[in-house]
Amino acid sequence: MERQVSAAASGEKDAIVRLPFAGLKVLDLSRVLAGPYCCALLGEAGASVVKVERPGAGDENRRWGHLWHGESLDFMNVNRNKRGITVNLHHPEGQEIIRKLAADADVVVESFVPGTMEKFHLDYESLKPLNPRMVYCSISAFGLQGPLRSKSGYDGALQAFSGHMSITGELEGGPVRTGASIIDMGTGITAYAAVTTALLGRQLSGNGQKVSVSLLQTALSLMGSHAAVYLMTGKQPTRAGSGVSHLAPYGAYRTRDSYVVIGTLNEETWHKLCRTLAHEDLMAEPRFANLHARVRHRRELDEILHGVFGAKTTAEWVDVFEEAGLVISPVNTLSEVMDHPQVVENGIIVSTQHPAGELKLVGAPMTFANWTLKPTSPPPLLGQHTNEVLQQLGYTLESIAALRSNGVI
Repeated sequence: MERQVSAAASGEKDAIVRLPFAGLKVLDLSRVLAGPYCCALLGEAGASVVKVERPGAGDENRRWGHLWHGESLDFMNVNRNKRGITVNLHHPEGQEIIRKLAADADVVVESFVPGTMEKFHLDYESLKPLNPRMVYCSISAFGLQGPLRSKSGYDGALQAFSGHMSITGELEGGPVRTGASIIDMGTGITAYAAVTTALLGRQLSGNGQKVSVSLLQTALSLMGSHAAVYLMTGKQPTRAGSGVSHLAPYGAYRTRDSYVVIGTLNEETWHKLCRTLAHEDLMAEPRFANLHARVRHRRELDEILHGVFGAKTTAEWVDVFEEAGLVISPVNTLSEVMDHPQVVENGIIVSTQHPAGELKLVGAPMTFANWTLKPTSPPPLLGQHTNEVLQQLGYTLESIAALRSNGVI
């Protein structure tokens, strides 16, 4: 499947530009979120993606969350831009189908527990002789080495294991999971980056390679400065609710009708905030004289600011802060942010035609001057393209019928 888009490039208006992964073939053996999201992004950039699922049951994510016309929106979100087939990997003939697909693939993505693909003889070392140019991406919970390599894991478990929950929530509350599946989705983006890096390496060397990413690696990377501070000082960051443990004031403050988030990153901004709030007296207060003092006396400062912000509505405070050149944000609901002109005018929401109607999704988290990334096709129904893909591999309709009756597909 090759896609072209119109774009103004090299000074030529409406030049036809080939999407970067047009012509590339991706074999998606992954499940749930991280791997499927990686492959959806590859498809959005032009690759032809074949998703393999278990006969009968399919990806377990098909049954999660909110259903739309009987299909999980959680599944749909990370499986657009793919053709779908069902193959029993436990069956020798099913393994042979995967070998044939891998032999012609540029990228293979799998997210089984480490050691599983070796049992099927579908691991990188087994497939490499068939296709030395293949980029083979393994996604795991805890990585390919170490005492936990064979453990399964999911977003909440890794938020807990990696320390994310220890720094999330109110200071005196219990551990809190981030509402969105940031570790799973972040690992999907990490896998996309790893695959594209390996494909660039193939351009230079002519050879593919195995790459691996894990929920644990992604989770620790997303820790950012919290991890760096601990590694260099041994100090455990504390929970700071809606704020940041090393900055004050910083966080969500209740207005007359909702909440706003504000923060000060330096002394100049702190002074401007005090003047904007008509509380210049706070600048002379010893408890708030500098950043470290404000962090130590965060509770007293927050109590004062909650009282100040309660005097106006969110809209009024937004106007005041923007007039002063200070950063402020309302705490939006999804209905408020999805319809916001900033989201609309940046084309962040995309759509594709599903058999049940228009399917709206959040698009790829990147934009390019010469390419427009958008869904090429809706997520597949379970096994929707099995016959089509197997016929392309050389199977006859009679042999496909035999595979189906034998439980291979």
